[in-house]
Parts: sequence; C-alpha cells; structure tokens
Amino acid sequence: MNVVGFLNSKGGVGKSTLCAAIAVRAARDSKRVCIVDLDPQESIAQWWERRGEPDNPTLFRGADRASDAVESLQLDGWDWVFLDGPPGSLIVTDDAIRESTFVVIPMRASALDILASQDAVRLCLDAGTPYAVVLNACKGGAKDKLLNDARATLVAQRVPVAETAVTQRTPFVTAMTGGKTGAERDAAAAEEVDALWREIKAATLKAAKAKSKKGAA
Repeated sequence: MNVVGFLNSKGGVGKSTLCAAIAVRAARDSKRVCIVDLDPQESIAQWWERRGEPDNPTLFRGADRASDAVESLQLDGWDWVFLDGPPGSLIVTDDAIRESTFVVIPMRASALDILASQDAVRLCLDAGTPYAVVLNACKGGAKDKLLNDARATLVAQRVPVAETAVTQRTPFVTAMTGGKTGAERDAAAAEEVDALWREIKAATLKAAKAKSKKGAA
C-alpha cells in the first residue's frame, strides 16, 4: 500500500486542493484509492460529499491520527492512500509523515512560506521519509521571479523540489465547491496535475522499493 502525505504545518498552502486533484488523477490508474482527512476543518471530506461520495477515490472516516487510519486500511488492500494533513499540529503532522511512503510538502513561492515550512522538512528528515516540496499557486511561466527564487533557495538548502510547479488558477478553487478538481475543469490545470502525478507516483514507488529492500536486509 502506497501512502502519500500532503503535509505542512503551514496553513493556506493548498494541501487539500492538491490532495483532491492527485487522488482523482490516481483513481484513473487504480481502482483502489482512498483519502484520509486529518484536518479538523474537514475541507476534503466536505468536497468528497459534494462529489457524491464516490467509491474511487473514497474517504476514510473515524481516525484522528494517520497511524490509526493506515493500520485499518492495510487490512483492505488499498493501492494508494492520500493523507490530507492539518495546519498547525506538529504532533499529527509528525505521525502522518512517519506513516507515509512519500511526503508532498505544498508550499507557496515566498520567503515567508519557505521559513514557515521548515518544520515539515525537519520532520521528514528526522523520520527518514522521502519527500519533495511542490511549489503551489505560482504565477507561472519561465519569468516568474518568485518561483525561480524560491526554487533556487530550496535547492541551495538541499531540499528536494518537484519539477512541476502548480500555477494559481481560478478553476483549482472554484471546482472544489462543486465536488470537482481544477484538472476536471481546465485543460492547462489538467496538464500540470498529470505531470505532478507522474512525479509523485515515480517517487513513491521508488521509496516503497527502497523501504522493501531495507526491510528484507
């Protein structure tokens, strides 16, 4: 079972929006996709309800910690589990990081966001969980100075950064209110989500393989 955490104790970085988009994209490749909403605001749970409570991706309810959810889900043979983490709570975030095969740290391209997201990076390093930052809600384009500066800063700090940056697009926000994702409403958004999913999938499968070899040693 591949567990991908969308985690950052910094709020307002787009964890739920990206988690929903990637889960829907993953459901095109797999019939067994589940989302765990660890945010007390239940943004992604409400989105799933507005979507019509589909079986794929489905929603796991009844767990305050990722460890409890993962323990239950392992019994049911899920292919992909996506954790939507809360803002603020380092205890819940740390637990989710330790349960994840791979962690996505959504982050806006600003110096303040980079500083505020250091806790998530540190927790991944402490847990030994592979991770990558996804620069989200960017202006887009090769001349996006904030994006380029943020990427350069993170690379200089030896923080892994996804090649795909997600552009700030209105459909990413408006689609969620109708139980959809930005990729289902906008072709350009769909291209970005497809590219990001390919990166996340490859990185997660690589991490799972490495973990399996380590466990067998």
